[in-house]
Amino acid sequence: MSDAQSSDVIDQAAGLRYLFGNATAPVHVLYCPSRPALTLPLVDALSKDLTNDGQTILWVDEVALNDREYWPLPCIVKFDLSKSIEGHVALDQGVTKMSPSLWYGLSLHTHRIARPVQPLAERLTNSNVRFDSIVVSAASNKPESFAKYGAQIHFTAVCACTEDQLQQTMTWMQQAQAKCTVASWGIVLAGDTDQLTQAQNWLAQTAKAHLLRDVQVLGTVNTERLSAALAGAWTGLPELMSTLKRHLLINH
Repeated sequence: MSDAQSSDVIDQAAGLRYLFGNATAPVHVLYCPSRPALTLPLVDALSKDLTNDGQTILWVDEVALNDREYWPLPCIVKFDLSKSIEGHVALDQGVTKMSPSLWYGLSLHTHRIARPVQPLAERLTNSNVRFDSIVVSAASNKPESFAKYGAQIHFTAVCACTEDQLQQTMTWMQQAQAKCTVASWGIVLAGDTDQLTQAQNWLAQTAKAHLLRDVQVLGTVNTERLSAALAGAWTGLPELMSTLKRHLLINH
């Protein structure tokens, strides 16, 4: 798809959303089971790109400080987002405005909330800002937080094609599915051509056995990307980044 066609799709998605309205902002969770920090530069880039296209985004960051590989917090935060979700502080105390269209919330303790709470997406509908999407960089093995963000969740995993990492990702999907309502499963696979074919076949068969929805392969990268320095891990991949951006826009 050309850049012009991609822009048309994005414009149409945004136009339809505003024409018919959305009761709540959709929630997209991005996660790399083998390396949670890898989603930090990915969500950072996607969020900024989406805001440049006129979207208003809330980035929810679950990645713990000791798992960040020195990737800094993008701004100073007053309170953990969990405080706002529980109602202990106002919503504008749990999220920080980074630009007119990009907000950020550090959510390290949301998984600990045991009692029922109003999901974050619903809370946002009562704010003075209309949010188009909530994008979550997920922490390791804390699926209890997902239902606190929205009624239905779109998931995208980043995974190598090795047997152990595929199984690790599938286990996480099953855990997430047990804690919330899954709207969609997406995956970015890392491997060579033969590995990719085998991984896609494995995913298709295993998803039928263990998941309520099929897993859509959104794109592929070389295995080296999974161990690359965070600052350059997602550079030089315009087609993949465009696909992921469309995925975030269209899946509402």
